[in-house]
Amino acid sequence: MSKIAWLRKRIQLVVPLIIFIMIAVIWFNYYNLGFSHFNKSNAVSIFGSVIQGMSALLSVAIAVIIFRIQSLENRNQSLEQSILNHVYAIVGWSYAEWDVSLEKDIRNKSITNRYYQNRLKLQQQGLLPWTKEELEEDRDRTQKRLKGSLSKHDGTKRTIQKIRNGIFSSVVFLMMPILFSFLLLMVSDALDVSYNFVFVSIVVLMSAIGIAFLVKMVLESTVQTEE
Repeated sequence: MSKIAWLRKRIQLVVPLIIFIMIAVIWFNYYNLGFSHFNKSNAVSIFGSVIQGMSALLSVAIAVIIFRIQSLENRNQSLEQSILNHVYAIVGWSYAEWDVSLEKDIRNKSITNRYYQNRLKLQQQGLLPWTKEELEEDRDRTQKRLKGSLSKHDGTKRTIQKIRNGIFSSVVFLMMPILFSFLLLMVSDALDVSYNFVFVSIVVLMSAIGIAFLVKMVLESTVQTEE
C-alpha cells in the first residue's frame, strides 16, 4: 500500500470519528443548557417538520433514482446497438443481441483478427493500397476502440448495480425518521421535557444520516468505473 493510499484510508477512518465526537460534545452541552427551557410544542413542531421534509425528500429521491437507472440502461442499450452495428460492418458477423459470446469475442480479439485477415487478403490482391504495418496498426486501433466501448458498458452495468444495491439502505434511512417522528407525535404530550429533547435529537440525527446515505449513493451513481 502506497503512503498516499495509507494516508487516505487513515483520513477516512479518523474524520468520521472526529465529527462524531464533536457532535456528541455539542449535543451534551446543549442538553445541559437547553433541555430545561425546551417545551413540548417545540418537539411537536420539529416532529411535524421532519415528517413533511423527509417525506418530500423521499419521494424526490425515489423519482431521481428511477430516472437515473432508466437513463443508464438506455445509454447501455444504445452503446450495445452501436457495437453490434460496428461489428457487423467490419466483419459481417451478426449477433442477435448483446450476449456473453460477443464480449468474449471482443476480449480474445476474434473480431479484430478476422477484420485484419479480411483486409490483408484485399491488400494481397492489390485491392487495398495499405501496407501490412498500416493494417496491423488499424487492427490495434479497432481493438482498442472495441475494448474501450466494452469497458464503458461494463462500468455502466456496475454503476446500475451499485445504485440498486444502495436503494434499500437509502430508503430505509429516509423512512426511519418519518416513522419515528410519527410515533413520537402521538406520545409527545405524555413524555417529559428531557425525553422530548432527546428524541428530537435522535430524529434529527437519523434524518442527517439518511440524507448522507442518499448523497453518497447519488455521488457514486455519477462515477462509472472501467476495467
